[in-house]
Amino acid sequence: MKYPEEKITAIYDKASSAPTFLSWYGEEILTRMKIYREKAVSYLNLSDNSIVLDVACGVGFNFRFIEKHLSENGRIVGVDISPKTLKLAEKLAAKQGWTNIEFVNTSIMDYEPKIIFDAAICTQAMEIIPEAAVDKIFQLLKPKGRFAMIGMKISSRIPFRLLNPFTEYFAKFGGIDIHRDVYKHIESKCSKVEYEEFLGGFYYILSTSKSFLI
Repeated sequence: MKYPEEKITAIYDKASSAPTFLSWYGEEILTRMKIYREKAVSYLNLSDNSIVLDVACGVGFNFRFIEKHLSENGRIVGVDISPKTLKLAEKLAAKQGWTNIEFVNTSIMDYEPKIIFDAAICTQAMEIIPEAAVDKIFQLLKPKGRFAMIGMKISSRIPFRLLNPFTEYFAKFGGIDIHRDVYKHIESKCSKVEYEEFLGGFYYILSTSKSFLI
């Protein structure tokens, strides 16, 4: 399954205006997922003046965890293809008083910044955005730049794999290619990759460094 970017944009533009999405947005911060977002950010090894790329940043779930590591000299660039979702991220930043975030409404594949980044993160989106995004992200990193992600997949664990049909069914509504093996793709490019599954094996954290590129 692969949706064109126009359809992905429409899916998340529509979702961003739904009351259930806004409710989930508030609840997500209070759920267990925030533990893993914070853990993924910790793998970036940020300093107070790091410049961080948040790929497919959505409504800004990662921002609060990145901001903990940054001073006023640090920066975040949030890139997302959905303009309405990005508006929610902007509202969150304004509410929290985060003035060091730049918002870019484009596909990561079309993003051509004049800077390179100390670190990049992508959470719950690598199975949605183009497969070539991995290579583009590494191009945008400094020589020793860190990369971390939270990915989604079907589970190989018992008894959780019994839920795989439901996972496959609901994934299509978000344009999620649940069978895309991002881990193997990155492992084929990097000599060292850290990997950890969680929540029944339906999610995983992956981290590596551009310095490990083969």
